[in-house]
Amino acid sequence: MRKAGIRDIKKIVKIIENAKKSLKKDGVDQWQIDSMNEKFLQGQIETGKAFVFENAGEIMAYCFLSDEKEKAYKDWEYDFEGKSPLTIHTFAVNARAKQRGIATKFFIDIIRHAEKNSFDALRIDTHEDNFKMRGLINKLGFRTIGEIFIDEEGRKKPRICYERLL
Repeated sequence: MRKAGIRDIKKIVKIIENAKKSLKKDGVDQWQIDSMNEKFLQGQIETGKAFVFENAGEIMAYCFLSDEKEKAYKDWEYDFEGKSPLTIHTFAVNARAKQRGIATKFFIDIIRHAEKNSFDALRIDTHEDNFKMRGLINKLGFRTIGEIFIDEEGRKKPRICYERLL
């Protein structure tokens, strides 16, 4: 795992585009928006909080890690146990890396990164129909907190949020 750089943008865009197609194919109404594009991803990278997972020099996965309070999680604040959380956003794996354990390895690196940087919890949310991500989240010991609503281009969309104490 390393910080993503602008030099990685084309590969990251391809990973996200393929993830969007995969979600659509699975019937999941997640990331099916125009604003999740190169400009959006470049903005994430420029914050210094975007990361890639490499294997043999090839970018296999991407994510954005936020240490800011998530407005969408506000209604559940008293249900979260962590007081200094890191939130995982825009997590996607290279289509060629599916079924190779890359997502699990990347999550383990994210956990180590969070612990090393004194965060006490990880948070994440996903679509209720995104069974692949929900399976991974559950496998890695996250607990379900509740339903939140995110703003997708002016429309409120439900998501399930999770937390894992570190």
